[in-house]
Amino acid sequence: MMDDPDALKKGAVLAATYDTLLQVGLRVVSFVLNAFIVRHVSAEVFAVMTVRLHLLYAMGLLLSREAFRRAALSSKGSRQIYKLVNLVWIGTLVYVPVGILGWWVWVYVMTSPPQAVTVKYSASVCLILASVGLEVATDVPYILAELQLWSKTKVVIEGLMQLLRSLITAVFIYVWPYEAVLMYGVSQLCGSLVYCASYYGLFAYVLHNKDATKKLPIQSFRQLFPHRERHKKMPEVDQELGALSWSFFKQGWLKEALTEGELYLMNFFPLISLAQQGVYQIVNNLGSLAVRLVFRSIEAAAYKYFAQMVDRGKPLNEQDQRRISEVVKFFSSLLQSLMCISIIIVTFGWSYSNLVLWLYGGMQLSQGIGTQLMRAQSFYIVFLAVNGITEAYTFAAMDERQLSRYNYALAVFSVAYIGAALIFTYIFGAVGFILANCSNMGLRITYSLWFIKKQFEKSQWQPLASLFIQPRHFLVLGMVWVITAVSEVVLYSWSTVSHVGVGGVCFLAVVYCLRWELKLVIEKVLQLVAKVIGRFGSTVATIHYCAGKECQQEVDIEVNLLQR
Repeated sequence: MMDDPDALKKGAVLAATYDTLLQVGLRVVSFVLNAFIVRHVSAEVFAVMTVRLHLLYAMGLLLSREAFRRAALSSKGSRQIYKLVNLVWIGTLVYVPVGILGWWVWVYVMTSPPQAVTVKYSASVCLILASVGLEVATDVPYILAELQLWSKTKVVIEGLMQLLRSLITAVFIYVWPYEAVLMYGVSQLCGSLVYCASYYGLFAYVLHNKDATKKLPIQSFRQLFPHRERHKKMPEVDQELGALSWSFFKQGWLKEALTEGELYLMNFFPLISLAQQGVYQIVNNLGSLAVRLVFRSIEAAAYKYFAQMVDRGKPLNEQDQRRISEVVKFFSSLLQSLMCISIIIVTFGWSYSNLVLWLYGGMQLSQGIGTQLMRAQSFYIVFLAVNGITEAYTFAAMDERQLSRYNYALAVFSVAYIGAALIFTYIFGAVGFILANCSNMGLRITYSLWFIKKQFEKSQWQPLASLFIQPRHFLVLGMVWVITAVSEVVLYSWSTVSHVGVGGVCFLAVVYCLRWELKLVIEKVLQLVAKVIGRFGSTVATIHYCAGKECQQEVDIEVNLLQR
């Protein structure tokens, strides 16, 4: 467990770097495999797998482990590590009622899919719940690895799990397409087994090395499991982290309703057909590709950084001013970069949505409501970008009382979201779900901005100033939007290559005009390339500045992402 600010910042940056690199590679593979799956199963089957069963998987993990994971990652070096371990293991106790409730609702409350879609739906539900249980039981080694800033561990293990799941699903669907839903459950369970075995195997290997054990907060494999002192009747937990976990747990139910609300509405109310659910989920996966590739890994690393650097509920003038200054710089840089990226996605998303859907899934996706959904989804990314960073800071800075108050606000947002979804879906069809999501995110962003503004209003810092984009940049993006829209109408039906060429030229022009706002992102890409070259060459990459024939200076290239 680290206390040094520079080490924490470097760890957060490295975590985001490795996570982003691996996720990019995995998402490319998953992108290709999912395109294969879409072309080999019907939209109804795809909806059962990626809407119904994925919803059960996400719900089980969120309600069983998210609260304890967030609280544990806020630990600042507690000496009584066994209390932290005991707290995390409570997640397995929570999983039992959550799993039973999920099984009952998914099998007996929700309308079962038609026999023509799947005949082994109940068995698939049980397989998904088993995979959730395995992952919840693996949270102790996961959290200890995160607190030790083992940046590569998470991305390697989780990347292997996701890759294995994608490969197994594709193979099984190719061989047994009529058992696609059952095979999806089998692939999920196989991935969770690898995930569990990898984390526990890693700690078994590390703890076998006495020198490595000295750097860890635990010294034996047995300490990964619940521990009770001899004079105590029950295992003890860290009281402060326990109270924080309870706040996060109450918040988890509301967050689940807000995060996956449209999927619950789809399954509990006959708003759209099962086939439309499948198209919606495919478009949602494509439209949020940038979020999954970049935003989420950066947000997770940012939350871990903020949680270690900021003292919850403590006034800014009573905290370490150097730390707060670093936090503000980090927050502002991230927010401005993600804002620029999301606005660029909106600009090009309008004119190239139909082309992307046609390349990905053929005419069945590009026709009908697919293009409208894709355009709306690109607009939704702006809300996701802002909300991710602002909530990461808000959750890290709020104390228990403020988190409880935020829970009530989330309850109001949930009711507003359900009402908006029902109204917008009735008027706009499936697009209404995305519009309701935008309104929901808008409310959450407003609350986070209010909290941040109130916290910094009497200080010298203005972290929210990075939200404002200069008018000249909006003018450039507006011109590009018009050019690409005209290209879609005039060139796309005549020559797809020409339409893509126009988009490429416009994209380069946008990057040039926004080069200062995107400086951090461009530096990130260049520095990562330099590091990869250095690693594969087994040498430290250097650049030489020469005057005449003599080399005057040698500079080591180091990855220093988002730090300037």
